[in-house]
Amino acid sequence: MISPPTAALIERLLATGCAVAEDYFAPALCQALQLEAEALTADETAIDAGVGRGVDHKSDAAIRRARIRWLDGRSPAQLDFTGRAEDLRISINELFYLGLFDFDAQLALTPVGGFYARHSDSFQGARNRIVSLVAYLNDGWQSADGGCLRIWPLDGARIDVVPRRGTLVLMLSENVEHEVLPTNRSRASIAGWFRLRA
Repeated sequence: MISPPTAALIERLLATGCAVAEDYFAPALCQALQLEAEALTADETAIDAGVGRGVDHKSDAAIRRARIRWLDGRSPAQLDFTGRAEDLRISINELFYLGLFDFDAQLALTPVGGFYARHSDSFQGARNRIVSLVAYLNDGWQSADGGCLRIWPLDGARIDVVPRRGTLVLMLSENVEHEVLPTNRSRASIAGWFRLRA
């Protein structure tokens, strides 16, 4: 059964193109994932974040600065997180029959001065990503630390989300543009995408 707060979150997503829930993820889970993100600076399996897909994929520090590694279930924290994402996928499908089939996500560490220029997460008409998910992991984040997620919802009223620990953001991947403003401290997050069956 879908809880009333989750139902309200999903209804906001479909009505405005985005929805935000503070304290959605437990502090202990966020702390464990933050430690994994902070290890990306020395992790040889981590890569510099890129933009584009397929043959058009490239790393471009003028557009995006972050270090990433795809979630692969290597830790209990990752398994817990993907389990929560699976619950969301089922709830979204149950309420709105979107046919979401798959979820993939990446752990990201954005360094001081890092950012991500305005973009959407799916090419128009591609239908490869339907709903984007962002989770924030840093404890004690203040507005002065920067790194806000700036979103342009379907109604055009721009909003800025402070990346405080436990906050969940959902967005319609194809229709909602967003950017990461420059950060004044190292910023740990997870970005993921619910997809249709390939």
